[in-house]
Amino acid sequence: MWDSDIETTDPPLGKCPVCDVTIPAANLVVAYDTAGDWPRMLAECPDCADAVNPV
Repeated sequence: MWDSDIETTDPPLGKCPVCDVTIPAANLVVAYDTAGDWPRMLAECPDCADAVNPV
């Protein structure tokens, strides 16, 4: 992904289930709603660079 020096005040998306690093809102790739469930997200972990579902 690209490097960004823009700071955001949005709350973090959660933690990476692989390495437990906090994922900032700027790393969101896609968010979608599922019927009767919480919205799902796919984000890039800033530490391990994996595409993960933040927890």
